[in-house]
Amino acid sequence: MAMQEVSKKEEEQVNKYFQLVDDLRQGKESAVPELVEMWDPDGTFEFAGAPPVAGVFRGKAAINTLYKNRFTANGMHVKLEDQKLKTEDVALGRVHTEVSRVRFVDGKAVAGWNTVVGTKGAFGFQVAGSHTFTFKDGKISSLKVVVSPKAEPSANLKMENLSVTDIGRMALAAWCVV
Repeated sequence: MAMQEVSKKEEEQVNKYFQLVDDLRQGKESAVPELVEMWDPDGTFEFAGAPPVAGVFRGKAAINTLYKNRFTANGMHVKLEDQKLKTEDVALGRVHTEVSRVRFVDGKAVAGWNTVVGTKGAFGFQVAGSHTFTFKDGKISSLKVVVSPKAEPSANLKMENLSVTDIGRMALAAWCVV
């Protein structure tokens, strides 16, 4: 019985985390301190994507900087290579993660998701991934983010003329942190 209560509390934490990340991506600066408050002081955030979108951040100060950097990435300009696009400098638009499932494995909460990354000019893609959370005393003690290296088409976004480098640049801008 106690195990279900812990899982329910952790599931609520996971849902709150993704809501705050969405708030952050929508330009709500108040999400930064709320996200940081969810962390254990010695927490570790690991972004296990393909280079250059990879990194490990330890402790609340580093994690705070991470979320602040993601906040300032909203609307970031990204230089695209492909001349067929007839544009070179586009602004990062909406980045949205849809969590498809949260499950509990070996004391960890694993959230599977799809994220849509788009520019304000309607170029973009979607990518799948997961967040694996561990908790300590009701706080996040570690978070490992894994992103699929394969970008997929997304409704209402043009992907056909984006180069591998363009997709990488957009991903880097979208996931300065989360």
